[in-house]
Amino acid sequence: MRQRVMVCMAAAMVSMAAPGAAVRAAGGDEVTVSVVATGLNDPRGLTFGSDGHLYVAEAGDGSGSLSTVGQCDQVQPPVGPFVGGASARVLEFSPNGFAVVAGELPSTHASALVGGDKQGASDVAFAGNRLYALLSGGGCSHGHTDANNGILSIDRHGASLVADLSAWLLANPGAKGAEQPRNPDYEPDGTWYSMIFANGRLYAVEPNHGMLVTVHPSTGEIELVSDLFATFGDHTYTTLAFDRGDLYIGTLGQIVFGPGGPDLAHSFEAGVYRISSNGVATQVASGLHAVLGLAFDARHRLYVLQSPIFVPGTGSLVRLDEHGNAETLLSGLTFPSALTRGPDDAFYISTCGYHCSPGQGGILRVVVGGSK
Repeated sequence: MRQRVMVCMAAAMVSMAAPGAAVRAAGGDEVTVSVVATGLNDPRGLTFGSDGHLYVAEAGDGSGSLSTVGQCDQVQPPVGPFVGGASARVLEFSPNGFAVVAGELPSTHASALVGGDKQGASDVAFAGNRLYALLSGGGCSHGHTDANNGILSIDRHGASLVADLSAWLLANPGAKGAEQPRNPDYEPDGTWYSMIFANGRLYAVEPNHGMLVTVHPSTGEIELVSDLFATFGDHTYTTLAFDRGDLYIGTLGQIVFGPGGPDLAHSFEAGVYRISSNGVATQVASGLHAVLGLAFDARHRLYVLQSPIFVPGTGSLVRLDEHGNAETLLSGLTFPSALTRGPDDAFYISTCGYHCSPGQGGILRVVVGGSK
């Protein structure tokens, strides 16, 4: 059953308020920012339904002490071992307030050495009128023995597993997952991050292994599209977008871990790759910083959400020109984690989507002049 929740400061506030102060981007476009929601727990992927409502995936608040150490293959230190709980959710925002459309979903949090990063519901997408959620907080390696990672179908009866991505990844680890000795960021169940619906299929990407798959929304059939690690290298593939028949993939870059945690001096730059409708794979942008969101405007220009993962207040929204050069439209964001374009042609950004305390997450609405 759908759980209706009263809007309150402790949970979330909806504010379709008048836009805030406008600023000018370097190219002259006016950029206006307003707050849609606050009080969220690590908000991640966003999508709009045909009803015009905004749907948000939450990783959760990090609560829970479920552990499966000694029972199965674990994520190794400094990232692991993970400890699990059930605080992930999928939320629906409308002008009348918000509702929890799926709650108590599996979630997990990493070691404090990497900030206790949380995984739970990581993205949402519609296939027709049916809502689907991508789950990344499940699986034995995340402290859950009875709830695997995968794609969930959500309706008024609750959430049900359509595609078991934990089982698929264990059977299909890809070039990186098959390496011996294993890389320190090897994820037995995966940390599936981004999902979109295109060409009648759901597309999902797993960052650490670099596995891009499609899933039939009705049957749950999983097919490999590309082993991105084998195609492009080890760049941590995070986010997906689709435009004019081509699939676009953003990367976080490669994060190198030393004995004391991440070694920023030796981590690599991020980029954007394209797999065209005829299967040709190319890099279309480089020199970016920790890409966690991609979206296109009505003129087919590519917008990129950058989110340097260890420095608060350094996130930004940039727009790429035809040569891959980036123009900054909005800066000063704290750990933004997802980007989508709404039916109103505005862009919506999840903020404080990781490395933040419970209740610090929010959603921004960004209107860019000339984006229509």
